[in-house]
Amino acid sequence: MTTGCVAALRRRVAGMALLTLILTSCGRAEREREAAVEAARAATVTEIERALSQALSLTDREADRANDILSPLPVMTTAQENALRRFLNASHVARARELGVRVADRAARDSLVAAGRLVPLEDSTAHWIVRPGASPTYMVPEVPVLLEELGRRFQERLAEMELPPYRIEVTSALRTSERQARLRGRNPNAAAGVSSHEFGTTVDLSYAAFAPPAERPPEILAAVPAEFAPHVERIVDLALESVSGRKSRELGAIFSRVLLEAQSEGLALVIYERRQTVYHVTVGRALVDEAPRKSDRPLGTLRPRAEMTTSAPDQFPLEHGMRCAPP
Repeated sequence: MTTGCVAALRRRVAGMALLTLILTSCGRAEREREAAVEAARAATVTEIERALSQALSLTDREADRANDILSPLPVMTTAQENALRRFLNASHVARARELGVRVADRAARDSLVAAGRLVPLEDSTAHWIVRPGASPTYMVPEVPVLLEELGRRFQERLAEMELPPYRIEVTSALRTSERQARLRGRNPNAAAGVSSHEFGTTVDLSYAAFAPPAERPPEILAAVPAEFAPHVERIVDLALESVSGRKSRELGAIFSRVLLEAQSEGLALVIYERRQTVYHVTVGRALVDEAPRKSDRPLGTLRPRAEMTTSAPDQFPLEHGMRCAPP
């Protein structure tokens, strides 16, 4: 073999060795990269599991704490129930006629909405929710103001007891006369004659259930990755809803005291229903300015009591001895 051939062979062998070395290095680098990726994935999974476990533990602790606070509380007495049945259906309809307009059908509703006589009732706020089936709905402007006030007072009482800020649940709102007639045809519990629901002045509020807070405790979600936050929020809601379901009578007793206070101030008329698990609540007096452009106070702001010109509910005759069909 000539010297030139030997040199060429040596160069080829050296090239193959170099290629092998490069390929080996690339393979090792790839394996190291894959190992690093797997380690990072495992660390991420561990961190997520730790965050979720901590969130679930805090959720259980919050629910257990609320349950423990509510466990020894008294429920409504018969006297309290009777106090919330002083003003029966006739009083509610009379007040509804003063503050609202009877809504015959959808066309009449749409006309009143266009004129500003009825306003949308939000589905979910910091103080109340509207159950599916009752929404969307429109009410006289006083209703959102009243619900805001009732919800605020309710949550203030809960805060004093270190309880979560549960929200009130609206189960029924405006019913057109047309819809009320259909309801009466299939539901014997529906009120005969005119219902205050037909005027957009009345809502039914559940005492069998209270909605979870609009905001979850920040410490529960602090370490939860953003993509998992909606799922943890739902778990928190279910845990607190479970407590409110078990302790609805205790929460109802707290809210009943808020309603009694509002009724005594003339803000609302209330019927504690027995055949349905709701409070039938009608606005007690004008609560907002009809022409906000003439006032510095915006529409939807609770008016001072001294400015009220409508009669307080105590001026209605008591209807002792009357049976009250659910309005």
